[in-house]
Amino acid sequence: MRKIVTRAFLLSAMLLLLLGGISRSHAQQAAGSFLISSGLDLVRTDIQGIFQKAQLGAEVNYFHLHQLSFSGGFEYNTAGANQITGGLRFYPLEAAFIRARALVGNNADLGLGAGYTYNITYRMRLEGIADYYVQNQTLGARITLAVLIK
Repeated sequence: MRKIVTRAFLLSAMLLLLLGGISRSHAQQAAGSFLISSGLDLVRTDIQGIFQKAQLGAEVNYFHLHQLSFSGGFEYNTAGANQITGGLRFYPLEAAFIRARALVGNNADLGLGAGYTYNITYRMRLEGIADYYVQNQTLGARITLAVLIK
């Protein structure tokens, strides 16, 4: 377990440093905004070989407050059950966030993660996210492309 937590910390730190080093400052989102995103896991600790498994996701976040959003989405797995997701994001810093998501369906799970947003333009964003899936004890690194709608 300690090895998994150490990997999660190192992966999160690498993603934050990578995206944080190239970020431009923009105001984030206003209450009442929507953030629509789609992405895929680049790395997962439960993959035994190249191209044996892929996980893709789509998500809609509704910003109830400037720093808090509620989300719903869908996860597509090539080697497992597809799942519906529901969760939240909290932005303690302007571009960094932490999130929690419930993955509902066969092989239900709880995903806890952290991420960083790089603003390509005011409305278009690139996000790097590290998630730890509690039930499966799996760590994943995801890259997403997102669009902000006000």
